[in-house]
Amino acid sequence: MRKDLTKIALACTFFLATQLTAYAQNKKYGSLSFNKAVNISGKQRMLTQRMGKIYLYLLDNPNDFKAQKNLKITKIIFEKQISILDKNASLLITKNKLAEVKDTWEKYKKFIESTPNKKDAEKIINTNSTILKYANNVVNAIILESKGGSSDDSYVAEEDSELKQIINKAGRQRMLSQRLALYYFANKPDLKNKKTESVLRNVYSELDNALNDLLVSSFNNDRIDEALGDVTVLWESVKENNDKLFKQGYQDQEIYKLSNTLTKLFNKITNLYEKVKVE
Repeated sequence: MRKDLTKIALACTFFLATQLTAYAQNKKYGSLSFNKAVNISGKQRMLTQRMGKIYLYLLDNPNDFKAQKNLKITKIIFEKQISILDKNASLLITKNKLAEVKDTWEKYKKFIESTPNKKDAEKIINTNSTILKYANNVVNAIILESKGGSSDDSYVAEEDSELKQIINKAGRQRMLSQRLALYYFANKPDLKNKKTESVLRNVYSELDNALNDLLVSSFNNDRIDEALGDVTVLWESVKENNDKLFKQGYQDQEIYKLSNTLTKLFNKITNLYEKVKVE
């Protein structure tokens, strides 16, 4: 039995190594740079949460036509970017992770496309983390794929790998900004369940801790420091009044706009990290 398991493990390792070696001559993710691919795939995580947030917001704000439009646009962008990532993927592991996202999306989309109602809102609260997990797996697969095309210089290769992780971390902040509002709405009295409050608090803590990591990154330059300063000022104001977050102290439009402003600022930071050159 152990011998069989060992053979299977060795076969899997050999297959992955062969895929990476075959890809080693290519420094790009299809027509995209790997930095761009990590950025785009990371944005997909944010879009899953943005759709859920808008849907829950529309429950009590059904006549906000701008929000309705934003939900439709977000859905279109999500589908287009899946196609772009799939078209440019070379490794089977990445294609498989994208297939998981597409399969889950077909189910999630049915809730998102329904006229906002409590039953589907509860389904979104219960299932949004699944599609988020699969979208995050795609980011990790692309980062793994990038290692096959990294520099022969070990120092440059290590720096390049660390850069992709910081792009990933900054990009994840966009998702957390949207997830913060999603679970703020999920904690309304008629929607909350045993998990919603703990998820909100975990999102808050992760966003705060990751921002501290970004502030001390060795990849920061003047433009990144300035952008980090802007988002830190806004985030500190949230922290100073965190009771509003945990005790339903925000107006719906207020938390909705706050999450979008945080996302926009973190998106700028992620784009700046994407442009950093490792030499």
